[in-house]
Amino acid sequence: MNLFNSRVAIEQADAFGTRVQKEVGDDVTAQIHRVFELALNREPATDEMADIEPVVRMHGLQTLCRVLFNSNEFLFLP
Repeated sequence: MNLFNSRVAIEQADAFGTRVQKEVGDDVTAQIHRVFELALNREPATDEMADIEPVVRMHGLQTLCRVLFNSNEFLFLP
């Protein structure tokens, strides 16, 4: 919970989202693909896109960035 609610994590998610928006513009689909590419080194799966796109449209790209920063895939190496 510390990572999800910490000021540092929130600030980093905001900075990451801002970077991606500058790189790809306002296209939400392109933003999501770029965030996955940079954070997880892969493309989002079809079902992930279906779940994530409405969330990003409603709550902003920074929310996705914060969620990915807190995912097991981001935090732990296999």
